[in-house]
Amino acid sequence: MMRNSLWIFATIILDGLAGLSGGLLSERWLLRHQAALTGFAAGAILAAVFLDILPESIHEGKPTALTWSFSGFVALAVIEWIIGHHHHNHHRHQERFASPSLPPSLLISDALHNVGDGAAVAAGFLISIKVGIVVAVAVIAHEVPQEVGDYAVLRASDWRRGSALLALGAVQLTAFVGAAGVMLAAERVEHFTAIILSIAAGTFLYIGATDLLPEIHSGTTRSSRVERMYGFAAGIALIAMVSFLAPSNVR
Repeated sequence: MMRNSLWIFATIILDGLAGLSGGLLSERWLLRHQAALTGFAAGAILAAVFLDILPESIHEGKPTALTWSFSGFVALAVIEWIIGHHHHNHHRHQERFASPSLPPSLLISDALHNVGDGAAVAAGFLISIKVGIVVAVAVIAHEVPQEVGDYAVLRASDWRRGSALLALGAVQLTAFVGAAGVMLAAERVEHFTAIILSIAAGTFLYIGATDLLPEIHSGTTRSSRVERMYGFAAGIALIAMVSFLAPSNVR
């Protein structure tokens, strides 16, 4: 359990650092690589769902795994409808959402999202090191383009750079809440980690299919679309490699 805890909290720290990438990386670099980052995140998160997370949750949770996955998919759709859906392309953020009323709802949405990420990471590592690593890669890959866009929204809403980074850093801490909750509940509720992993499969599928995948087709030039597809292929390749190389029998 101690080794699993170290994996879980190390992953959450890395995820938190990825969440601050929007303010830590140069604007020029982000503008140049945003399309590839989004494509990479789409490939990584969808590959993680179909190659590891969903098969493992079915293996652990039996037939009810698909029901929990569908519930996670629908729940995230409803939550985003209530709070307000936000995309990953930071140019759209700056053009459409430079409003003082948006940052609070965006940060609340991010906090809920990070709680879910923390829970998914914890469930993955509690089932096996292999599943945990795959979930970790998918979560971190998705975090970069999302938080780049969120940072751009805060800046476009006249937030200072330090204030934006502080707010995003505080929101990242909510991942520890999700992870701690799963670790505590797993000791008391049978098959709890399998349920959480199944829900994570549904939410990741929603994010990949409705948030990230459409961005691959939204490039205004052929080179931009090609860059997104190369990123998409790289994300799939990375998850496939991790899935193949990570030890599957270590818990």
